[in-house]
Amino acid sequence: MNERINKLETLSAMQDKIVADLNQEIFKQQQDMARLQRRIDALEKKMAERAAPEQIAGNEKPPHY
Repeated sequence: MNERINKLETLSAMQDKIVADLNQEIFKQQQDMARLQRRIDALEKKMAERAAPEQIAGNEKPPHY
């Protein structure tokens, strides 16, 4: 009986460590996602500030249209 309890306690301790490691990894991924979202937002803002495609040289319609 005592051996079973020891096995269960060991298993519980290992599961606690795994859960803590997974929580840390999720936290890092959330930080990465937030950083990437800020970069995407900055790129979208930069693209919106640029000229419309019709105004960019080389994108004009030829005179026969």
